[in-house]
Amino acid sequence: MKKIIVGALCLIIIAGVTIPFVTGLMMEKIVKQAFSNLNTMYSDTGSDVSIEMMRYDRNIFSTEIEWKMRLGSLRAVYGVEEIVFIDRAKHGFTSIVSKTSLEKNKWFTDFVSNKLNGKNPIAISTEYKLSGQINSTITLDDFSMSVDSEIVEIKAGRAVLACDKELKNFFSEASWEGFSVSEKLQVAGISITSSLEMISTYLWDGNISFEVGKSKITGNLEPFDLVNFKGDYTLDVNKDENTISVAATFGADHLMAGSETVENAFVRIGVVNMDVQGFEEFMQLYTEMANTILQEITAAEDDPEKMKTVFQEQMGRTQFQMMTAYESLLKKGLEFQISDLHAQLPSGEVKGDAVLSLNKDMTFAQFIPLVHQPELVVDVFSLKSDVSLPAELVGDNPDLLSPIYPGMQTGLFVKNGENLTHKAETRDSKLYLNGLEVEFN
Repeated sequence: MKKIIVGALCLIIIAGVTIPFVTGLMMEKIVKQAFSNLNTMYSDTGSDVSIEMMRYDRNIFSTEIEWKMRLGSLRAVYGVEEIVFIDRAKHGFTSIVSKTSLEKNKWFTDFVSNKLNGKNPIAISTEYKLSGQINSTITLDDFSMSVDSEIVEIKAGRAVLACDKELKNFFSEASWEGFSVSEKLQVAGISITSSLEMISTYLWDGNISFEVGKSKITGNLEPFDLVNFKGDYTLDVNKDENTISVAATFGADHLMAGSETVENAFVRIGVVNMDVQGFEEFMQLYTEMANTILQEITAAEDDPEKMKTVFQEQMGRTQFQMMTAYESLLKKGLEFQISDLHAQLPSGEVKGDAVLSLNKDMTFAQFIPLVHQPELVVDVFSLKSDVSLPAELVGDNPDLLSPIYPGMQTGLFVKNGENLTHKAETRDSKLYLNGLEVEFN
């Protein structure tokens, strides 16, 4: 019996040492693979951001890692060259949890010491699961500081970021109580959620949504008040059709800017059935252009005139390439959508829907004949639109109420009581405006 007990105790002791050692090995593999994948991602997108592991000290029950992120051209945005992280991890039996410190960043420690009386408001912890899942939690405590004689109050917040070691699937959920500046500016109730899958370097599938409960400006500035502002972005990749659709929704319960007010506003905007190859080519060119501009702006060293010149020159150099990239998206089935537009104004309600789609593959050159042969427009496009707005909003604008083309029998809008209404539709190779055919000939 004693031998059994002694043997069991020995097994427990061995397991107590062996398992944390093994989880430490697994963590090292996960971390190094994630770092490698992250650097590859930065490189593939042309970014000069990179991360470097400076020190990896693994023991039986714990690990300490020192690594840095070089911001490259992003230093023009964040004002620092690099961020150094110290991760101190405890090896568990099923996972490893590390605490991250920014103690080796003088710019950060000086900020905490000089502005926050030595109290660090940020805590970062990361859990490494044996499955390869990486979950990071960032918490922010309340703090306040003086900036240019104004009192800035930062409220509490929390963010959870999760991904796999391959960096293919990402999930995030963040909430922030907001901030205020001497009661002149108040922002409260901020939340963001996302769930994304990386299909390729420039192709993602998933959803991002956000909400701002309240945003208000008072004092000597023009008053501004925004309540329950919500937004949502969806990326939908159809692998069978080899297309991607992008949709965005925006809405707010109340908006007041100066003397203008809007209630219960909402709109959904979508670009549907974009060719995947054309979309990736466009995103690659756009990313390369943005990276180049950022790098050249960084080199301009805060010279506004030089920055302006750099931006103009870069846009000039890439203008033709951008046009070529846009043209690669002009495939049959491409569709632009504005749907469920509605808003309540003091003068009345605005409502609208519109869908414009391509009936065939096009180039920019093929659009030129439409100027002199407008009857061809119904072969190229399909259209359906329905809009209503208060007549008081636009007054007696002749450009809206009178025909602007000889074949039109009405203006773009017609008067209908207190409202102006518009309806357009292509049907049977004809265009109908407000119920009447547009005579192109």
